[in-house]
Amino acid sequence: MEPHRIAVKIYLENPDALDPEAIVPVFHRLIQQKAVEGIPIDVARYAHVPEGPGIILIGHQLDHALDLSEGRPGITITRKRDDSGPLGARITRLVAQASRLAIDLEADPSLGAAIRVNPGEILVTILDRLNAPNDDETLIRAESALREVVAAVSEEGGGEAATITREGGPRDPFTTRIVLERPAPLATWVERLGAAGVAA
Repeated sequence: MEPHRIAVKIYLENPDALDPEAIVPVFHRLIQQKAVEGIPIDVARYAHVPEGPGIILIGHQLDHALDLSEGRPGITITRKRDDSGPLGARITRLVAQASRLAIDLEADPSLGAAIRVNPGEILVTILDRLNAPNDDETLIRAESALREVVAAVSEEGGGEAATITREGGPRDPFTTRIVLERPAPLATWVERLGAAGVAA
C-alpha cells in the first residue's frame, strides 16, 4: 500500500484554554523562520466553522493545522505529495512532525499554557479511497504499519499495549484511532524518531 495522502492527528488536553485565532501569528512566524518542511504557501483561517478544519498552514507538500474537527481540537499534519517508503515509515514521519509541532506550540510564549497535548491518542487517516477503502481488509493490510507507530511512541514494554479501531463508513476515508495504554512523553517520541532517522 503506497498512498500519497495521509493525515495524523494528536489531541489537545485543554482545548477550552485556546483561542484558535492565537495560532495565526504563530503559523506566520513558522513560515518566516522557515521552520516547516517543504514549501509553505499561506495560512488559512476556518476557526468560524463549527468542528471545521480550524487554522491551516497550507504547504505544497504538507499542511500543518490546529484542527477543530470532531469537536476535539488537535494538531494535524497532512502529507499531500512527495513522500516514499513503506506505510509504517510514512505514518511514523507524520507522527514525528506532529509531535515536533506540538512541542514547539507548547513552548511558544505567546500561547502561554493554552497548548497542552495528550500523547495517548493518535488518529490516522489515509486519504485514498481507491487504494485504501475504509473496510476491514484495509485495516488488516495496515495493521503492521500501525503497530510500528505504537512501538515508537509507547513506554518501554508497551508496544502492544494499544487498541487500534477503524472508524467511519464505506464512504469515508480509511480512518483508524490508536489509543495507547502506556504512551511515552512527546519529547521521547521526538528523541526516538530522530534516532531512527525520521526526518522532520
